[in-house]
Amino acid sequence: MVTATTVLIVFFALLLLGVPIAYVVLGAAAVGILGNGYSPALLAQQTFAGANSFVMLSVPFFIISGDIASKGKTASKIVDVINAFFGRVPAGLGIATIAACAFFGAITGSAIATIVAIGALMLPKLIEAGYPKLLALGIITCGGTLGVMIPPSIPMLLVSVALQTSVSASFAAGFIPGILTAALMCLWIFFYAKKNKIGGSEKLSFREKMTTVKNSIWALLYPVIVLGSIYSGIATPTEAAVISVFYVFIVEVFVYRKFSFQEIYATLRTSTVNAATMTIFVATAQVLLYYVTKEKIPDRVITLLTANVNSAGAMMAILCFIFLVAGCFTNVGAFVVILSPILLAILSQYDISVTNFVIVCTLMNQIGFITPPFGLCLFVTMKIAGASVIEVVRGSIPFMIAMAVATILVIMFPGIALFLPRLLGFTV
Repeated sequence: MVTATTVLIVFFALLLLGVPIAYVVLGAAAVGILGNGYSPALLAQQTFAGANSFVMLSVPFFIISGDIASKGKTASKIVDVINAFFGRVPAGLGIATIAACAFFGAITGSAIATIVAIGALMLPKLIEAGYPKLLALGIITCGGTLGVMIPPSIPMLLVSVALQTSVSASFAAGFIPGILTAALMCLWIFFYAKKNKIGGSEKLSFREKMTTVKNSIWALLYPVIVLGSIYSGIATPTEAAVISVFYVFIVEVFVYRKFSFQEIYATLRTSTVNAATMTIFVATAQVLLYYVTKEKIPDRVITLLTANVNSAGAMMAILCFIFLVAGCFTNVGAFVVILSPILLAILSQYDISVTNFVIVCTLMNQIGFITPPFGLCLFVTMKIAGASVIEVVRGSIPFMIAMAVATILVIMFPGIALFLPRLLGFTV
């Protein structure tokens, strides 16, 4: 017989060896299932069950549409509009960069794509406008993570599916916390810029602003159509993802004429590989979830916790600390997917809203992207800016504090996240 401790040791051993996370999960699950005498056929059956999800079909389509948008003119058009309206106020360029990251991240659902696209465009402009290098690095690195908070978000979608709650409700719940996080970041930039006399960009006339909006209207309609179709009830998240692919394809090929059909094919090929990687992870996670449930591990954890933790607030604090530590070494979203049976039992025991918990997990995932030593966004910024990890981390600290404050507020006041889904009629 193989114990859960042995499975855990195998999991972390494979992780430290650098094995891709999907195969780490599958390997650990295989040890538990085969070592306890279960049928080997369960490995194939549960992997198929993990991939056999209509909601999960939205992931590859959102990835594909996001890649096309980021490599086309959609991103730069949105940045132009934001900069036209926010660029002239004190710290305007920094605030415009945060806003651009939020909009672009919402389109792509990817922190990495946001940092690469917006960073390459805005980092030189920030430094040229007099922003200290550390501040500019922090703006790009932490602003890039906003895409996982503001829907449609791929990490939020995966966590929602894993925790068996409505994806649409989670997307609605993510809006206000996402905007709150962005606002706290902008507040820091504003006070820093005012104290250090960093000005805005050149003022544009009303006519020039309207011209910019007119030239960018097709890009601005992208999130309106995708999110509008979900919240109006016209389309499910999966159907909206398909709509997003067709819309951005038509805009980039026939309106902006940025892509040839050959370039679209190359982008689709890369996007499909990225989407397949995500799908394989979710499929293999189902195998580990089967083992965890079969061995009644959630029941054991609940028994241990209820004997030592008396309140929902204390439990949320403990879970956030665990996520903070996990985020130093791996993707918090993946961590939540793997532990979902245990987490669902905990949420039920302490009467914690699953939808609110999805948002807290996503906020912690956002922090995990910039937490050393393995915060992925740190390395992306290092590459595009030619900076050291120390510089990127130092520049990110004020924004990490802003994220932590937003997380604490969402935990203390669940209505911040739950107001909008309740308004839209979701049960949360």
